[in-house]
Amino acid sequence: MTEEPTLMSKGRILAFGIYMIVLSLLLIYGLAKIWPAKMPGGLEGNIYLFGKWHFYLWPEPRYLLIVTFTGALGSFIHLATSFADFLGNRQLYGSWGWWYILRPFIGTALAILMYFAVRGGLIASSGGADSLSPYGVAAIAGMAGLFSKQATDKLREVFEDLFKTTRPPDRSDKLTNQ
Repeated sequence: MTEEPTLMSKGRILAFGIYMIVLSLLLIYGLAKIWPAKMPGGLEGNIYLFGKWHFYLWPEPRYLLIVTFTGALGSFIHLATSFADFLGNRQLYGSWGWWYILRPFIGTALAILMYFAVRGGLIASSGGADSLSPYGVAAIAGMAGLFSKQATDKLREVFEDLFKTTRPPDRSDKLTNQ
């Protein structure tokens, strides 16, 4: 006997709506604050958050943060669109709650892996962090977050091509492809 899925309660819908608004504002604010810009007096690496915290970021960690924020932002676009579509069609089920919470973290992790693949020369790139375009890095990371299913499939394809075996080992616990 299977249990019928239940629609998400109005309280949870409101909580997820607030979560998404706050998340989008924090991601955009964080991205704006870490974005590399030419500052007078050679203060390019200095970052000020909420007018209270000040720290310096070298180029490489700055790009990792750009990747983190834009990967999460890309996933946010996916989850917010999905949320609005399912809510509008009155088909938003409570069982999808964790999917909405975890989506930005999945997009962030995938964006970081894509960034490492690009920076490592697996896909295409050369030079140090100083020669990178923050726009190109952000675009790749954002698209990795937004299209995480397709990005995962592409990474799987690249990995399988690079590490193809001619004779796979015999396994007693034959796994099926899912």
